[in-house]
Amino acid sequence: MKIWKILSPKTLTSEERPENIDSNTQAKVKVTKVLLTDTDFRIFNGTSKPKYPVVPGRFAVGVVTEAGADCVNVEKNTRVYLHDVLPCGKCPECVNGKPENCTAPTTAGLNREGYMREFVVSEETDLSPLPPSVSDKEALFIGVISMCESVIDRLDVAKGMHVAVFGADTIGNILAQLLIYHKAVPILIDADEAKLSAAAQCGIYYTLKSDASLNENLLRITGGRLASASVFCSFSGLSPELTFDATAEEGTVVYVGFEFPDSSARFKTALDKRLTLTSVTNDDSGNAAAINLLVNKAVNLEPLGFEEVPFAQANELFSKQGSVIEKNGRACYGILNML
Repeated sequence: MKIWKILSPKTLTSEERPENIDSNTQAKVKVTKVLLTDTDFRIFNGTSKPKYPVVPGRFAVGVVTEAGADCVNVEKNTRVYLHDVLPCGKCPECVNGKPENCTAPTTAGLNREGYMREFVVSEETDLSPLPPSVSDKEALFIGVISMCESVIDRLDVAKGMHVAVFGADTIGNILAQLLIYHKAVPILIDADEAKLSAAAQCGIYYTLKSDASLNENLLRITGGRLASASVFCSFSGLSPELTFDATAEEGTVVYVGFEFPDSSARFKTALDKRLTLTSVTNDDSGNAAAINLLVNKAVNLEPLGFEEVPFAQANELFSKQGSVIEKNGRACYGILNML
């Protein structure tokens, strides 16, 4: 089978490697689509400092071509989502038979090989069968939706609760849509008017530009109370300190992302307001719930305009989005069609 690697910054190559089932609980999957995130493009650029070589591709869907004798949930021709976060198998929780409590999970495309390859051999437990009503494109975002649901759980969201979301990229947009689904009131904030316009097309009513009138507008929307909670999306290009001013006293601020850049902030406002600060990352505990949300059409991905290209154009996609990151630190996700 063919596998693609980033050997060093801006160097993408491929190699041949055998991939065969060696356990009755494993399945072999033909990868059909891969979602490349801004993390993949930062690794390609060399902006991140990973240990090269890196097999990119955190999120993927595929079709089972072979299933072990002991597999019960998947069989040949089953469409599946390949889990992006897996238990390490070595920590005390994993050794004691509790992989769901793993203290050192591994992540595709970061500290284990990603899914930019022709075939993957996986344990059946690391695959989620897909219902017919969920398209391959939608299924690529199961991990993103799962992480956003973890944010909502962390906030203990209640009906009518105002939540300020800083960053209108993919994570922020999907999170805002899910907050609406849970009957909260998101206020999506960004400096990029095009991203705010796309958010409005997704049904997000309150969108604000992060300018000098931001706090005044927040007070107007929240009836002078400010947001009960705020969420800051990493690599949004905004200052993390904005969340402190936007959040009411004794509120909660969640930082969310697949990775976090080095940053600094003045915490006096947060301390004076007695805010609770926490973070959510690399959480796939809600994959089943995420699939159910897609079945129920809780998220509209169309206005986000993800570029889809054949795998033969992978180099061009990496170079294009790498250049975007060099210019403004942000990049759109891209989809590789592996067929």
